[in-house]
Amino acid sequence: MGLIQRDSFRITLISYSGAAIGYFNKVFLFTNFLTTDQVGLANLLITLSMVYAQIAAMGSHNIVLRFFPFFRQKQGDHQGFLFAVTALSLAGFALITMLFLVFSKPFTLFYQDSSPLLVEYAVYLIPLALATTLYLLFESYLRSLYKNILPSFVHEWGLRILTTLTILAYALGWISFPGFVFLYVLVHCIPPLILIVYTALAGHLNIKPVRSPLLNRLGKLMLVYGLFSLLNNLGLFLLISIDGMMVAGMIDLHATGIYTTMIFIASVMLIPYRSMIKVSGPVVAGYWKEKAMGQLNEVYKKATAGNLVIGALLFTLLWANLDNLFFFMPGEYQQGQVVFLLLGLGKFFDMVSGLNGVILLTSKKYRFDLVFTIGLVVFAIITNIILIPILGINGAAMASMLTLVFFNLARILFIHHHYKLQPFVLKQLWVPLIMAAAMLGSYFMTRADSVWLDIFIRSLAMVIVVSIPLYLLKISPELNNLTLRVLDTLTKRIRS
Repeated sequence: MGLIQRDSFRITLISYSGAAIGYFNKVFLFTNFLTTDQVGLANLLITLSMVYAQIAAMGSHNIVLRFFPFFRQKQGDHQGFLFAVTALSLAGFALITMLFLVFSKPFTLFYQDSSPLLVEYAVYLIPLALATTLYLLFESYLRSLYKNILPSFVHEWGLRILTTLTILAYALGWISFPGFVFLYVLVHCIPPLILIVYTALAGHLNIKPVRSPLLNRLGKLMLVYGLFSLLNNLGLFLLISIDGMMVAGMIDLHATGIYTTMIFIASVMLIPYRSMIKVSGPVVAGYWKEKAMGQLNEVYKKATAGNLVIGALLFTLLWANLDNLFFFMPGEYQQGQVVFLLLGLGKFFDMVSGLNGVILLTSKKYRFDLVFTIGLVVFAIITNIILIPILGINGAAMASMLTLVFFNLARILFIHHHYKLQPFVLKQLWVPLIMAAAMLGSYFMTRADSVWLDIFIRSLAMVIVVSIPLYLLKISPELNNLTLRVLDTLTKRIRS
């Protein structure tokens, strides 16, 4: 098993176990102990801090993934690379923070009527953004050193367990809501501190200035790349988060709480995809460096095939059990059923589009991705402005789905035109048909008296109805082989 498959598998296990904690937090604790307005605030603070951090980082985390292979040394200071990108990140954060403080009035005007609670706690965006900026930088740095596991563990387990403790403290009456918000922000500052300490203990925290001829030669190119990736990353994040921000501004935090909770439930589908992206970035950059187009095309197809199978199974599992999830939440969250369907379909297509983003952003034509991103951000804003007044939160979800589909189609076609790479094969057309049949079958299933029994029966039915045809069709030979190895190992252990 190669590096991508091995670490992706390990990170996926960490992510799914962490997702269980996340579901407990978001589906049970948040919805039952916070009002929908407070849920909307907690979720939107994270979303806005990510936008803030994407700008402040000045593309530094993408610079690390793209250029660190040229600076890496088996021993030494990596030719001053970490100092340069850290200085860039901190300078960017200082600049954006000053602009945020100077131009805070437009932010207040947009949200003060619909979401006054967000305006009240807006100052917490500053420490959240700093923590996010440092986390993105050091996560990318450790990924480039092929140390993928700890960053995932800290974020998926550590952060979520601390969040659990924070909401429980509020639920038990030990702290007030302002105290909850303070602790909620504080626990988000802990993961980057852990990564920095780990980097130091591993002997790679080389942040003193170094005279480097290579840095002098590539510095301008790195800065240009960083600025382009800054705009692109900001656009990419806006593509997937503008809907939640516009719901808060055009409707209210109550609707935002429901909408962002549906986003979280749908996002569990993306865990394997995100695990793969975390590991594959440095590997794809290495293929470009070596001009290994055959290997790049093979990885592209394998990643898409695997994500197609996993995404189909996860989407049908979530859809079949959506009413069971609503059972654990206040009744008002059932308004999000159509939202989940539309968001889930959009994220499914985003997931099965494979490595198109990583491939394009590590290629020589990375600048063109910015054109797609800007165009589709404008498209997302326009569709939200049109559809939210008509359909409410369902309109925001429809705008998000259309944006994700068009954006990924544009990148796939561009990569195919310029590099003759494309991730799909004809037999994969069976997958949406199998998904549709499974979803239709789940609609006609009789509900069990016990919610836990119903979850078990529906989940087992979806696994059988979806997995067996996909296995027989050999949509992903790699997953088929992994399944056989796992079954063989289990059989040997049972016999012994």
